[in-house]
Amino acid sequence: LPPQSAHIINMSLGGPGVSQTMQDAVADARNAGTLVIAAAGNANSSDPFSPAVLNGVISVSAVDAQGVKAPYSNFHPTVDIAAPGGDIEVDRTGDGYPDGVLSCRPNDRSNPTDYDAYEFYEGTSMAAPHVAGVAALLLAADPTLSVPQLENILLSTTTDRGAPGRDDEYGEGLINAFAAVQMAAGG
Repeated sequence: LPPQSAHIINMSLGGPGVSQTMQDAVADARNAGTLVIAAAGNANSSDPFSPAVLNGVISVSAVDAQGVKAPYSNFHPTVDIAAPGGDIEVDRTGDGYPDGVLSCRPNDRSNPTDYDAYEFYEGTSMAAPHVAGVAALLLAADPTLSVPQLENILLSTTTDRGAPGRDDEYGEGLINAFAAVQMAAGG
């Protein structure tokens, strides 16, 4: 283990199949006090996508700029929450740019650590960091929050989308940073 373990792990990665080794690693991370978040996948499928389907992982689906399930976002019974993932195929906002998530990217031609450019991306890999970022805000508001408390706040303060209540496309609903931080800060 590192000298100081991470409070939050974001995994914007995944693939088919379930690994017991990965499940054990998630359990070890949670037991060490680490919240684990993973992208639900980008195949518009209900097929399991690991590590998002593992026990103890917050699985994140993606919504577009209108808060509707993004056309590529996976959906399955293990989806816990939805967050902005973008949709670079459209410009529903009418701002002249694709409705992706604007992200910095390295200029690999000159220096792979030179983040001098920005690009619009889409995917559940864009959505999962939104959840990780809100979790970090919760810890900033109250550093004593445990992993179950973080999960409870994240999932109980969502804005419902889709069918009323929990569903496979949005989980508990769309992340609501304001409501979550307000709850973590005591009301």
